[in-house]
Amino acid sequence: MDFFAPRSKNDWKSGRSLSVALVLLFSVFLVASQAARENDAASMQRTSSGKITNCERSGRSGYSCDYVFPVDGEQYTGHCRSDSYRLYGQTVIVYYDSQDLTMTALEDFSEKARKDWNFVYILLLLLAALVAFVLYSKATDRKDSKQRTT
Repeated sequence: MDFFAPRSKNDWKSGRSLSVALVLLFSVFLVASQAARENDAASMQRTSSGKITNCERSGRSGYSCDYVFPVDGEQYTGHCRSDSYRLYGQTVIVYYDSQDLTMTALEDFSEKARKDWNFVYILLLLLAALVAFVLYSKATDRKDSKQRTT
């Protein structure tokens, strides 16, 4: 399926627009649920001083970092994406959910939730634009078919 091919007059009837809308809708639910979890964790978050054990480039605009941090005398490991490169052995502040020590980050959970909610709003705008485009295409197709019959 070529998403960048020229669109035909009846292309709104194809599954292309529906599939794009479904992907956008699925993404909205996925990111919104992540943002809600981070928002809940923000109220129970604690911090610990941790050390970077590995940090590698991940994709085009970020890094994937591994770290260790202590909580109540026990050593825990974490992994998350980071906007900046961290050096091996660098001391960092690790944010963790006091109720779920598997949920950790190198950024405040409320800040992560805010970024995720902003992304949800962008996805919703894209979804609304797609729906408007499909409705507009459908309306102009009807108008064109009515003009051809008269």
